[in-house]
Amino acid sequence: MKNAGLIAAGVAGAALFTVGAGFALNAANSPASIDGAALVETANAPRGMTQAEMNARIADERAAAEARANAKIACEKERQEASNKGAIVGGVAGAVIGSNVAGNGAKSEGGVIGALAGATVGRDIAKEDHRC
Repeated sequence: MKNAGLIAAGVAGAALFTVGAGFALNAANSPASIDGAALVETANAPRGMTQAEMNARIADERAAAEARANAKIACEKERQEASNKGAIVGGVAGAVIGSNVAGNGAKSEGGVIGALAGATVGRDIAKEDHRC
């Protein structure tokens, strides 16, 4: 039979599709995905807490998490800006030093090599000085 390999591959593919679809359906119908917010509300609610108090607590926690995320984003942006400035300053300084140190016939090459090395070192130093 010439098509035995194709038939076996088709059967294997159908079996994998069936298993994958079943897994996806089970994951989509799990209690956590149906109403995750309701589970969080009831699981973390201390005894005697009203629904309004619980909703206020959830809102406070979400606001705090959002504030932390915004602070992290701002810090990473400042770190990237510091890294860019360090690369520019290091590149300029490296180019000047490299062209001065290079021999008579290799001033341009010395400047390029110095700029690359200076930019790399300047960027790393600026990143280390600005931790998030």
